[in-house]
Amino acid sequence: MDNYDTIAAVSTPIGEGGIGIVRISGPEALDTALKLFTIKGNVAAVEERRMYYGTVFDPGEKKAIDDGFMVFMKGPRSYTGADVVEIHCHGGTLVLKKTLEAAVKGGARMAGPGEFTRQAFLNGKLDLAQAEAVIDLIRARTEASLQAARGRLDGAFSRRVGEIKEALLDLLVNLEAELDFPEDEVEGLMSEAIEQGLAEAGGRIERLLATYEEGRAIKDGVRVLILGRPNVGKSSLLNILLKQERAIVTPHPGTTRDVIEEVINLRGVPIRLMDTAGLRDTDDHVESIGVRLARERIETAELILLVIDVSSGSFDEDMGILKSIENKKVIVAANKIDLVPGRLDVEGAFGGQKVMFISALGSTGIEELKDAIYEESTGRPYGAGLDAPPGELVATVRQRDALAKALEGVWRAGTALKEGLPREFIATDLRHSVDRLGEITGETTTEDILDRIFSGFCIGK
Repeated sequence: MDNYDTIAAVSTPIGEGGIGIVRISGPEALDTALKLFTIKGNVAAVEERRMYYGTVFDPGEKKAIDDGFMVFMKGPRSYTGADVVEIHCHGGTLVLKKTLEAAVKGGARMAGPGEFTRQAFLNGKLDLAQAEAVIDLIRARTEASLQAARGRLDGAFSRRVGEIKEALLDLLVNLEAELDFPEDEVEGLMSEAIEQGLAEAGGRIERLLATYEEGRAIKDGVRVLILGRPNVGKSSLLNILLKQERAIVTPHPGTTRDVIEEVINLRGVPIRLMDTAGLRDTDDHVESIGVRLARERIETAELILLVIDVSSGSFDEDMGILKSIENKKVIVAANKIDLVPGRLDVEGAFGGQKVMFISALGSTGIEELKDAIYEESTGRPYGAGLDAPPGELVATVRQRDALAKALEGVWRAGTALKEGLPREFIATDLRHSVDRLGEITGETTTEDILDRIFSGFCIGK
Protein backbone atom coordinates (compact mmCIF):
# COMPACT_ATOMS: atom_id res chain seq x y z
CA MET A 1 0.00 0.00 0.00
CA ASP A 2 1.12 3.58 -0.47
CA ASN A 3 2.59 6.09 1.96
CA TYR A 4 1.58 9.16 0.01
CA ASP A 5 -0.48 12.23 0.79
CA THR A 6 -4.23 12.27 0.55
CA ILE A 7 -4.99 14.32 -2.55
CA ALA A 8 -8.14 15.76 -4.10
CA ALA A 9 -9.16 17.27 -7.43
CA VAL A 10 -12.12 17.80 -9.72
CA SER A 11 -12.04 14.86 -12.15
CA THR A 12 -14.66 16.06 -14.63
CA PRO A 13 -14.19 18.80 -17.26
CA ILE A 14 -14.52 22.46 -16.35
CA GLY A 15 -17.91 23.92 -17.22
CA GLU A 16 -21.55 23.13 -16.63
CA GLY A 17 -22.84 19.56 -16.71
CA GLY A 18 -25.38 17.27 -15.15
CA ILE A 19 -22.84 15.60 -12.86
CA GLY A 20 -19.42 16.61 -11.56
CA ILE A 21 -16.99 14.45 -9.61
CA VAL A 22 -14.46 15.36 -6.95
CA ARG A 23 -11.98 12.54 -6.39
CA ILE A 24 -10.06 12.01 -3.15
CA SER A 25 -7.24 9.45 -2.98
CA GLY A 26 -4.82 8.45 -0.27
CA PRO A 27 -4.60 6.84 3.18
CA GLU A 28 -7.05 9.35 4.73
CA ALA A 29 -9.49 9.46 1.82
CA LEU A 30 -12.53 8.11 3.66
CA ASP A 31 -11.92 10.13 6.84
CA THR A 32 -11.54 13.27 4.73
CA ALA A 33 -14.71 12.58 2.75
CA LEU A 34 -16.80 12.02 5.87
CA LYS A 35 -15.79 15.49 7.11
CA LEU A 36 -17.62 17.07 4.17
CA PHE A 37 -20.29 14.51 3.30
CA THR A 38 -23.20 13.53 5.56
CA ILE A 39 -24.90 10.28 4.58
CA LYS A 40 -28.68 10.38 4.88
CA GLY A 41 -30.12 7.55 6.98
CA ASN A 42 -28.57 5.23 9.51
CA VAL A 43 -25.28 3.75 8.30
CA ALA A 44 -23.19 1.73 10.73
CA ALA A 45 -20.16 1.55 8.44
CA VAL A 46 -19.39 2.67 4.91
CA GLU A 47 -19.22 -0.29 2.56
CA GLU A 48 -16.93 -0.13 -0.42
CA ARG A 49 -18.30 0.17 -3.96
CA ARG A 50 -21.72 1.30 -2.79
CA MET A 51 -23.33 4.66 -3.61
CA TYR A 52 -24.54 6.66 -0.59
CA TYR A 53 -26.92 9.60 -0.93
CA GLY A 54 -26.27 12.61 1.26
CA THR A 55 -25.30 16.26 1.58
CA VAL A 56 -22.02 17.94 0.76
CA PHE A 57 -21.19 20.74 3.18
CA ASP A 58 -18.37 23.06 4.16
CA PRO A 59 -16.67 21.50 7.21
CA GLY A 60 -15.54 24.90 8.42
CA GLU A 61 -18.72 26.93 8.06
CA LYS A 62 -21.08 23.93 8.36
CA LYS A 63 -23.01 25.27 5.35
CA ALA A 64 -24.65 22.89 2.84
CA ILE A 65 -23.18 23.04 -0.67
CA ASP A 66 -25.15 20.42 -2.57
CA ASP A 67 -26.86 17.04 -2.38
CA GLY A 68 -25.20 14.14 -4.14
CA PHE A 69 -23.64 10.72 -3.85
CA MET A 70 -20.48 9.30 -2.32
CA VAL A 71 -18.75 6.04 -3.26
CA PHE A 72 -15.76 4.47 -1.47
CA MET A 73 -13.22 2.20 -3.22
CA LYS A 74 -10.78 0.62 -0.82
CA GLY A 75 -7.20 0.13 -1.96
CA PRO A 76 -5.67 -1.75 -3.57
CA ARG A 77 -8.89 -2.40 -5.50
CA SER A 78 -9.05 1.12 -6.87
CA TYR A 79 -7.64 3.09 -9.79
CA THR A 80 -4.78 4.54 -7.76
CA GLY A 81 -4.17 1.49 -5.57
CA ALA A 82 -4.86 3.68 -2.51
CA ASP A 83 -8.20 4.30 -0.81
CA VAL A 84 -10.36 6.40 -3.14
CA VAL A 85 -13.59 8.31 -2.53
CA GLU A 86 -15.60 10.04 -5.23
CA ILE A 87 -18.15 12.74 -4.45
CA HIS A 88 -20.75 12.97 -7.23
CA CYS A 89 -22.59 16.31 -7.19
CA HIS A 90 -24.12 18.67 -9.73
CA GLY A 91 -21.70 19.70 -12.43
CA GLY A 92 -21.63 23.44 -11.87
CA THR A 93 -18.34 25.31 -11.73
CA LEU A 94 -19.03 26.90 -8.34
CA VAL A 95 -20.49 23.71 -6.82
CA LEU A 96 -17.37 21.73 -7.74
CA LYS A 97 -15.04 24.53 -6.60
CA LYS A 98 -16.76 24.65 -3.20
CA THR A 99 -16.73 20.84 -2.88
CA LEU A 100 -13.01 20.69 -3.67
CA GLU A 101 -12.30 23.48 -1.16
CA ALA A 102 -14.28 21.49 1.42
CA ALA A 103 -12.09 18.43 0.74
CA VAL A 104 -8.97 20.52 1.32
CA LYS A 105 -10.42 21.86 4.57
CA GLY A 106 -11.11 18.25 5.51
CA GLY A 107 -7.43 17.34 5.29
CA ALA A 108 -6.61 16.62 1.64
CA ARG A 109 -4.25 18.68 -0.46
CA MET A 110 -4.81 19.78 -4.04
CA ALA A 111 -3.58 17.20 -6.53
CA GLY A 112 -1.06 18.13 -9.19
CA PRO A 113 -1.32 17.21 -12.89
CA GLY A 114 -1.58 13.45 -13.35
CA GLU A 115 -1.07 12.75 -9.66
CA PHE A 116 -3.81 10.12 -9.41
CA THR A 117 -2.24 8.17 -12.26
CA ARG A 118 1.18 8.70 -10.70
CA GLN A 119 -0.15 7.09 -7.50
CA ALA A 120 -1.43 4.21 -9.64
CA PHE A 121 2.06 3.76 -11.12
CA LEU A 122 3.85 3.98 -7.78
CA ASN A 123 1.38 1.50 -6.27
CA GLY A 124 1.96 -1.01 -9.08
CA LYS A 125 -1.45 -0.68 -10.71
CA LEU A 126 0.06 0.46 -14.01
CA ASP A 127 3.52 0.42 -15.50
CA LEU A 128 4.91 3.62 -17.02
CA ALA A 129 3.99 2.78 -20.62
CA GLN A 130 0.43 2.04 -19.50
CA ALA A 131 0.32 5.29 -17.56
CA GLU A 132 1.32 7.19 -20.71
CA ALA A 133 -1.51 5.41 -22.52
CA VAL A 134 -4.06 6.87 -20.10
CA ILE A 135 -3.61 10.41 -21.40
CA ASP A 136 -3.45 9.08 -24.98
CA LEU A 137 -6.84 7.43 -24.45
CA ILE A 138 -8.32 10.69 -23.19
CA ARG A 139 -6.90 12.66 -26.12
CA ALA A 140 -7.69 10.10 -28.84
CA ARG A 141 -9.29 11.77 -31.87
CA THR A 142 -9.77 8.83 -34.23
CA GLU A 143 -10.84 5.21 -33.89
CA ALA A 144 -7.29 4.11 -34.72
CA SER A 145 -5.74 6.32 -32.01
CA LEU A 146 -8.36 5.12 -29.52
CA GLN A 147 -7.66 1.44 -30.23
CA ALA A 148 -3.89 1.99 -30.11
CA ALA A 149 -4.15 3.70 -26.72
CA ARG A 150 -6.51 1.02 -25.45
CA GLY A 151 -4.04 -1.69 -26.47
CA ARG A 152 -1.14 0.05 -24.70
CA LEU A 153 -3.28 0.54 -21.59
CA ASP A 154 -4.03 -3.19 -21.63
CA GLY A 155 -0.27 -3.81 -21.60
CA ALA A 156 0.27 -5.01 -25.19
CA PHE A 157 3.30 -2.77 -25.78
CA SER A 158 4.73 -3.47 -22.32
CA ARG A 159 4.49 -7.22 -22.89
CA ARG A 160 6.37 -6.96 -26.18
CA VAL A 161 9.14 -4.94 -24.54
CA GLY A 162 9.16 -7.35 -21.61
CA GLU A 163 9.69 -10.35 -23.90
CA ILE A 164 12.80 -8.74 -25.39
CA LYS A 165 14.05 -7.77 -21.95
CA GLU A 166 13.60 -11.32 -20.61
CA ALA A 167 15.55 -12.77 -23.53
CA LEU A 168 18.45 -10.39 -22.84
CA LEU A 169 18.23 -11.12 -19.11
CA ASP A 170 18.60 -14.84 -19.79
CA LEU A 171 21.84 -14.13 -21.64
CA LEU A 172 23.02 -11.78 -18.91
CA VAL A 173 22.28 -14.20 -16.08
CA ASN A 174 24.30 -16.95 -17.78
CA LEU A 175 27.19 -14.59 -18.45
CA GLU A 176 27.26 -13.24 -14.89
CA ALA A 177 27.09 -16.73 -13.41
CA GLU A 178 30.06 -17.70 -15.52
CA LEU A 179 31.96 -14.56 -14.39
CA ASP A 180 31.01 -14.79 -10.71
CA PHE A 181 31.81 -18.47 -10.27
CA PRO A 182 34.72 -19.26 -12.60
CA GLU A 183 36.08 -21.94 -10.32
CA ASP A 184 32.75 -23.79 -10.13
CA GLU A 185 31.37 -26.04 -12.77
CA VAL A 186 29.11 -23.42 -14.31
CA GLU A 187 28.56 -24.27 -17.94
CA GLY A 188 29.19 -21.12 -19.97
CA LEU A 189 27.33 -20.19 -23.11
CA MET A 190 28.98 -20.92 -26.41
CA SER A 191 29.86 -17.84 -28.43
CA GLU A 192 27.49 -19.00 -31.17
CA ALA A 193 24.58 -19.08 -28.71
CA ILE A 194 25.39 -15.57 -27.46
CA GLU A 195 25.69 -14.27 -31.01
CA GLN A 196 22.35 -15.82 -31.97
CA GLY A 197 20.64 -14.44 -28.87
CA LEU A 198 21.99 -10.93 -29.53
CA ALA A 199 20.96 -11.07 -33.18
CA GLU A 200 17.43 -12.16 -32.32
CA ALA A 201 17.00 -9.49 -29.62
CA GLY A 202 18.49 -6.80 -31.84
CA GLY A 203 16.18 -7.74 -34.70
CA ARG A 204 13.14 -7.55 -32.43
CA ILE A 205 14.16 -4.12 -31.16
CA GLU A 206 14.73 -2.89 -34.72
CA ARG A 207 11.29 -4.09 -35.80
CA LEU A 208 9.74 -2.35 -32.82
CA LEU A 209 11.62 0.89 -33.56
CA ALA A 210 10.38 0.77 -37.15
CA THR A 211 6.81 1.26 -35.88
CA TYR A 212 7.54 4.64 -34.29
CA GLU A 213 6.64 6.86 -37.22
CA GLU A 214 3.24 5.23 -37.59
CA GLY A 215 2.61 4.99 -33.86
CA ARG A 216 3.42 8.65 -33.30
CA ALA A 217 1.28 9.75 -36.25
CA ILE A 218 -1.74 7.79 -35.02
CA LYS A 219 -1.30 9.10 -31.47
CA ASP A 220 -0.33 12.74 -32.01
CA GLY A 221 -1.49 13.42 -35.53
CA VAL A 222 0.46 15.18 -38.28
CA ARG A 223 0.62 18.89 -39.18
CA VAL A 224 0.13 19.23 -42.94
CA LEU A 225 0.65 22.65 -44.55
CA ILE A 226 -1.03 23.50 -47.87
CA LEU A 227 1.39 25.82 -49.64
CA GLY A 228 1.72 27.41 -53.05
CA ARG A 229 1.34 30.48 -55.21
CA PRO A 230 -1.91 32.47 -55.18
CA ASN A 231 -4.89 31.03 -57.04
CA VAL A 232 -3.48 27.53 -57.60
CA GLY A 233 -6.38 25.89 -55.74
CA LYS A 234 -5.14 25.62 -52.16
CA SER A 235 -8.43 26.62 -50.57
CA SER A 236 -10.39 24.41 -52.96
CA LEU A 237 -8.19 21.49 -51.92
CA LEU A 238 -8.77 22.28 -48.23
CA ASN A 239 -12.53 22.33 -48.79
CA ILE A 240 -12.57 19.03 -50.67
CA LEU A 241 -10.46 17.32 -47.99
CA LEU A 242 -12.69 18.71 -45.24
CA LYS A 243 -15.86 17.97 -47.21
CA GLN A 244 -17.17 21.44 -46.34
CA GLU A 245 -16.86 25.02 -47.53
CA ARG A 246 -14.38 26.14 -44.89
CA ALA A 247 -12.28 28.51 -47.01
CA ILE A 248 -13.54 31.21 -49.36
CA VAL A 249 -12.79 30.36 -52.99
CA THR A 250 -12.80 33.06 -55.70
CA PRO A 251 -11.02 33.48 -59.03
CA HIS A 252 -9.17 36.47 -57.58
CA PRO A 253 -5.63 35.85 -56.24
CA GLY A 254 -4.92 36.67 -52.60
CA THR A 255 -8.33 35.74 -51.17
CA THR A 256 -6.84 33.82 -48.22
CA ARG A 257 -5.29 36.32 -45.79
CA ASP A 258 -4.86 34.19 -42.66
CA VAL A 259 -3.93 30.60 -41.81
CA ILE A 260 -7.02 28.39 -41.70
CA GLU A 261 -6.58 25.26 -39.57
CA GLU A 262 -8.87 22.22 -39.30
CA VAL A 263 -8.38 18.62 -38.14
CA ILE A 264 -9.56 15.69 -40.25
CA ASN A 265 -9.51 11.92 -39.73
CA LEU A 266 -7.48 10.65 -42.66
CA ARG A 267 -7.32 6.85 -42.76
CA GLY A 268 -7.28 6.83 -38.95
CA VAL A 269 -4.56 9.48 -38.60
CA PRO A 270 -5.52 12.88 -37.14
CA ILE A 271 -4.33 15.38 -39.73
CA ARG A 272 -4.19 19.10 -38.89
CA LEU A 273 -4.60 20.83 -42.25
CA MET A 274 -3.36 24.40 -42.58
CA ASP A 275 -4.41 26.49 -45.58
CA THR A 276 -2.20 29.52 -46.11
CA ALA A 277 -2.01 32.71 -48.10
CA GLY A 278 -0.44 32.36 -51.53
CA LEU A 279 3.30 33.03 -51.50
CA ARG A 280 4.14 36.12 -53.53
CA ASP A 281 5.52 39.64 -53.14
CA THR A 282 2.64 42.01 -52.45
CA ASP A 283 2.06 45.65 -51.51
CA ASP A 284 -1.20 44.76 -49.75
CA HIS A 285 -0.47 45.11 -46.02
CA VAL A 286 -3.03 42.51 -44.87
CA GLU A 287 -2.03 39.99 -47.53
CA SER A 288 1.66 40.45 -46.65
CA ILE A 289 0.86 39.48 -43.06
CA GLY A 290 -0.79 36.31 -44.38
CA VAL A 291 2.30 35.53 -46.46
CA ARG A 292 4.51 36.01 -43.40
CA LEU A 293 2.30 33.67 -41.35
CA ALA A 294 2.47 31.07 -44.13
CA ARG A 295 6.27 31.14 -44.09
CA GLU A 296 6.28 30.83 -40.29
CA ARG A 297 4.05 27.75 -40.46
CA ILE A 298 6.62 26.02 -42.67
CA GLU A 299 8.85 25.60 -39.62
CA THR A 300 6.24 23.66 -37.62
CA ALA A 301 4.76 21.62 -40.48
CA GLU A 302 5.68 17.95 -40.70
CA LEU A 303 4.44 17.52 -44.27
CA ILE A 304 3.86 20.11 -46.98
CA LEU A 305 1.36 19.84 -49.83
CA LEU A 306 2.88 22.06 -52.50
CA VAL A 307 -0.07 22.86 -54.75
CA ILE A 308 0.81 23.83 -58.33
CA ASP A 309 -1.35 24.81 -61.29
CA VAL A 310 -0.49 22.50 -64.19
CA SER A 311 -2.46 24.71 -66.57
CA SER A 312 -0.19 27.71 -65.92
CA GLY A 313 2.48 26.48 -68.33
CA SER A 314 5.36 27.50 -66.07
CA PHE A 315 6.69 26.10 -62.80
CA ASP A 316 9.52 28.57 -62.17
CA GLU A 317 7.86 30.21 -59.16
CA ASP A 318 6.81 26.80 -57.81
CA MET A 319 10.39 25.58 -58.05
CA GLY A 320 11.48 28.64 -56.08
CA ILE A 321 9.07 27.71 -53.30
CA LEU A 322 10.29 24.11 -53.36
CA LYS A 323 13.90 25.23 -52.90
CA SER A 324 12.89 27.17 -49.77
CA ILE A 325 11.50 24.00 -48.13
CA GLU A 326 14.30 21.58 -48.95
CA ASN A 327 14.42 20.01 -45.48
CA LYS A 328 10.71 19.14 -45.37
CA LYS A 329 8.68 16.18 -46.56
CA VAL A 330 6.83 17.38 -49.65
CA ILE A 331 4.02 16.09 -51.83
CA VAL A 332 3.49 18.04 -55.04
CA ALA A 333 -0.26 18.29 -55.67
CA ALA A 334 -0.46 18.95 -59.41
CA ASN A 335 -3.87 20.62 -59.56
CA LYS A 336 -6.24 21.58 -62.40
CA ILE A 337 -5.49 18.55 -64.55
CA ASP A 338 -9.02 18.95 -65.91
CA LEU A 339 -7.80 22.07 -67.73
CA VAL A 340 -4.96 20.44 -69.69
CA PRO A 341 -5.32 17.86 -72.50
CA GLY A 342 -2.51 15.61 -71.26
CA ARG A 343 -0.21 15.23 -68.29
CA LEU A 344 2.85 17.40 -68.35
CA ASP A 345 6.23 16.10 -67.24
CA VAL A 346 5.72 17.38 -63.70
CA GLU A 347 7.80 14.58 -62.15
CA GLY A 348 10.74 15.56 -64.31
CA ALA A 349 10.33 19.23 -63.51
CA PHE A 350 10.25 18.62 -59.76
CA GLY A 351 13.29 16.38 -59.53
CA GLY A 352 11.88 13.15 -58.20
CA GLN A 353 9.42 14.61 -55.66
CA LYS A 354 6.28 12.61 -55.01
CA VAL A 355 3.71 14.07 -57.42
CA MET A 356 -0.03 13.47 -57.24
CA PHE A 357 -2.25 14.63 -60.12
CA ILE A 358 -5.53 16.08 -58.91
CA SER A 359 -8.45 18.29 -59.76
CA ALA A 360 -9.76 19.92 -56.59
CA LEU A 361 -12.70 21.26 -58.58
CA GLY A 362 -13.64 17.89 -60.06
CA SER A 363 -12.53 15.75 -57.03
CA THR A 364 -10.20 13.80 -59.29
CA GLY A 365 -7.26 12.02 -57.65
CA ILE A 366 -8.27 13.06 -54.12
CA GLU A 367 -8.41 9.51 -52.70
CA GLU A 368 -4.98 8.78 -54.16
CA LEU A 369 -3.70 12.00 -52.59
CA LYS A 370 -5.07 10.88 -49.21
CA ASP A 371 -3.18 7.59 -49.58
CA ALA A 372 -0.01 9.52 -50.33
CA ILE A 373 -0.49 11.75 -47.28
CA TYR A 374 -0.97 8.65 -45.12
CA GLU A 375 2.18 7.00 -46.49
CA GLU A 376 4.33 10.11 -46.02
CA SER A 377 2.93 10.62 -42.51
CA THR A 378 3.36 7.06 -41.26
CA GLY A 379 6.12 5.60 -43.40
CA ARG A 380 3.84 2.79 -44.54
CA PRO A 381 1.54 2.48 -47.57
CA TYR A 382 -2.11 2.68 -46.63
CA GLY A 383 -3.68 -0.78 -46.54
CA ALA A 384 -0.39 -2.63 -46.00
CA GLY A 385 -0.47 -5.05 -43.08
CA LEU A 386 0.75 -3.69 -39.77
CA ASP A 387 3.99 -5.15 -38.43
CA ALA A 388 2.28 -5.21 -35.04
CA PRO A 389 -1.21 -4.55 -33.62
CA PRO A 390 -1.89 -0.83 -32.95
CA GLY A 391 -1.37 -1.30 -29.21
CA GLU A 392 2.20 -2.54 -29.79
CA LEU A 393 3.39 0.44 -31.82
CA VAL A 394 6.03 2.74 -30.34
CA ALA A 395 4.14 5.94 -29.56
CA THR A 396 6.43 8.39 -27.74
CA VAL A 397 9.88 9.90 -28.18
CA ARG A 398 10.78 8.59 -24.71
CA GLN A 399 9.98 5.02 -25.73
CA ARG A 400 11.80 5.38 -29.05
CA ASP A 401 14.94 6.80 -27.44
CA ALA A 402 15.03 4.08 -24.77
CA LEU A 403 14.71 1.39 -27.46
CA ALA A 404 17.45 3.04 -29.54
CA LYS A 405 19.80 3.05 -26.55
CA ALA A 406 18.95 -0.57 -25.81
CA LEU A 407 19.77 -1.45 -29.41
CA GLU A 408 23.12 0.34 -29.13
CA GLY A 409 23.96 -1.84 -26.13
CA VAL A 410 23.12 -4.99 -28.07
CA TRP A 411 25.28 -3.83 -30.98
CA ARG A 412 28.20 -3.07 -28.67
CA ALA A 413 27.85 -6.47 -27.02
CA GLY A 414 27.92 -8.12 -30.43
CA THR A 415 31.03 -6.18 -31.43
CA ALA A 416 32.77 -7.12 -28.17
CA LEU A 417 31.94 -10.77 -28.81
CA LYS A 418 33.29 -10.70 -32.37
CA GLU A 419 36.49 -8.95 -31.26
CA GLY A 420 37.09 -11.55 -28.57
CA LEU A 421 36.97 -9.07 -25.70
CA PRO A 422 36.51 -10.40 -22.14
CA ARG A 423 32.95 -11.34 -21.36
CA GLU A 424 32.75 -8.62 -18.71
CA PHE A 425 32.40 -6.16 -21.62
CA ILE A 426 29.52 -8.13 -23.09
CA ALA A 427 27.79 -8.35 -19.71
CA THR A 428 28.16 -4.59 -19.15
CA ASP A 429 26.58 -3.78 -22.51
CA LEU A 430 23.77 -6.26 -21.90
CA ARG A 431 23.06 -4.71 -18.50
CA HIS A 432 22.86 -1.31 -20.21
CA SER A 433 20.29 -2.66 -22.70
CA VAL A 434 18.22 -4.32 -19.97
CA ASP A 435 18.15 -1.09 -17.95
CA ARG A 436 17.08 0.97 -20.98
CA LEU A 437 14.22 -1.43 -21.68
CA GLY A 438 13.29 -1.17 -18.01
CA GLU A 439 12.98 2.60 -18.41
CA ILE A 440 10.09 2.08 -20.81
CA THR A 441 7.92 0.34 -18.22
CA GLY A 442 9.32 2.30 -15.28
CA GLU A 443 11.32 -0.46 -13.60
CA THR A 444 14.42 1.70 -13.90
CA THR A 445 13.59 5.38 -14.05
CA THR A 446 14.19 8.71 -12.31
CA GLU A 447 11.98 11.27 -10.59
CA ASP A 448 12.84 13.74 -13.35
CA ILE A 449 11.39 11.43 -16.00
CA LEU A 450 8.27 10.84 -13.92
CA ASP A 451 7.82 14.59 -13.41
CA ARG A 452 8.05 15.24 -17.14
CA ILE A 453 5.58 12.48 -18.04
CA PHE A 454 2.88 13.30 -15.50
CA SER A 455 3.17 17.08 -15.88
CA GLY A 456 1.52 16.63 -19.29
CA PHE A 457 -1.62 15.15 -17.70
CA CYS A 458 -4.68 17.12 -16.72
CA ILE A 459 -5.34 17.79 -13.05
CA GLY A 460 -7.85 15.22 -11.79
CA LYS A 461 -6.46 12.25 -13.72
